[in-house]
Amino acid sequence: MRDVSKALVGAIVVFAAYNLGLFAVSAMDLPIPGALVGLFLLLGMLLKFPKLEAPTARFVSFPLKHMSLFFVPAVLGVSIYWNDIQANALAIFIAIFVTTSFSLGFTAWFAQKLFSSKLDNSSDASQKGGDFK
Repeated sequence: MRDVSKALVGAIVVFAAYNLGLFAVSAMDLPIPGALVGLFLLLGMLLKFPKLEAPTARFVSFPLKHMSLFFVPAVLGVSIYWNDIQANALAIFIAIFVTTSFSLGFTAWFAQKLFSSKLDNSSDASQKGGDFK
């Protein structure tokens, strides 16, 4: 019975954050999805109230275990739009290739800058006698 009450509290927290996110987006006419705002609200609630982590984890573990079921509608939707996909295959491939290449390149560049600055800072600290071995 205790596990059920924990899962119920977790469900209330998750659905409250989701609905508050939808409400905030519609009330403030924001151009971002309400679910995304709800995720940020959920993150804020979990940081503010750490005791909510266990019930929330208890509730979301079942849907996360069966996440592949959420992709069934998308896969079936491909069959509905197959003619459009074939007609625009080159444009779709180029868009996917370009955006993936750009995001991977930017991530690599940013990581390289970040790690090289950390290495420079650690070598400066070791030259000043900050590191002890």
